[in-house]
Amino acid sequence: MARDRRERMIENLAVASALGFLALVVAAISLAVDSREVADEVRVLVSAGAEGNLEGRCDDPSFCRMYRIQSEAGYIYATILTLRSTQGAFLVGATFSSKGELQGLRYIGSCASRQASDPRELVDAIPGASDALSRASVFIHALETHQAGRTS
Repeated sequence: MARDRRERMIENLAVASALGFLALVVAAISLAVDSREVADEVRVLVSAGAEGNLEGRCDDPSFCRMYRIQSEAGYIYATILTLRSTQGAFLVGATFSSKGELQGLRYIGSCASRQASDPRELVDAIPGASDALSRASVFIHALETHQAGRTS
């Protein structure tokens, strides 16, 4: 232990700098993991000849990122939904038009005892899945409104 006031202050500064360094390391790891997740999701959602960019984030329990997919035909929005039920958890890729209309669903993976062959069966079978798709549609509408406000 420190004997006088000066030694205690030096000890406190040393501990504070160590804690600050640890906080920076944790923040850097968090950013690296997040950017890796974004890259993996874009790779899964984007088809050949198209480009995907992160367009928005939200704190919805079923999805947390919305991507804008640009192709020769125009652009669409896409997200990966995590649908949970008593049978397990399912990952479904959902694509939407720029107006927020559901265009398609694609099964990505699951951790379940029973796997549906069609993503639409999952949406019908899992409570809250339709609500998650509706919330994603509303989020796209908000993104489009924000995008229109930036270009005007």
